[in-house]
Amino acid sequence: MKKTLVLSLISLLSVALCAQSSLYYNPNEQADKDCDNSLITTFSRYFTKKEEPKKEPVKNTSFTSMASDFYSNTVDNVISVGKTFLGIPYRWGGTTENGFDCSGFIRHIFDWFGVRLPRTSREMAHVGSYVSRNELQKGDLIFFSGRNVNSGVIGHIGIVVEVTSEAVKMMHSSSSKGVHIEELDKSEYFSKRYMTARRLPLNEMQSNKN
Repeated sequence: MKKTLVLSLISLLSVALCAQSSLYYNPNEQADKDCDNSLITTFSRYFTKKEEPKKEPVKNTSFTSMASDFYSNTVDNVISVGKTFLGIPYRWGGTTENGFDCSGFIRHIFDWFGVRLPRTSREMAHVGSYVSRNELQKGDLIFFSGRNVNSGVIGHIGIVVEVTSEAVKMMHSSSSKGVHIEELDKSEYFSKRYMTARRLPLNEMQSNKN
């Protein structure tokens, strides 16, 4: 109601002002109309409420689901996520960013992409297809015996992050260094304990995550 009344008063004022100006400038009829429209437009800018642009609602998505949106389930992306945890200390039975054991770390980085792995390294050794040591590629899981080198029982796991003609680099969480990367052949400890490797069918495992 107030807005309508103000605009009506502005309209009457503009007519009066234009009529008065015609005594001095003697404009034609079209000029009167132009003056009238110009004044109404000018004054209405100050009395017309501007509409704020509508904001899109923010979707309530978890950090994990966002990761699934921005990353495809490729080996490179799994490794990239793993590298963000470099330096996190080892913790026996650890499965979170407060500390990982070896299998807890591997399981955690694949969880980001909806790939569900068993809890222990021994169980993980039964997932995927066998890969020989001289055919290792990025993303392959490699398994080692535990403290007893002659036990023949799997007790440690890592993931291959780089393969060149000179070296095979793996990322893992060890009790001495936490999450880190090292060359397999330069580690006397793990070279002696190497047992087997597995390659995971990532596309198939993610499509069956539900």
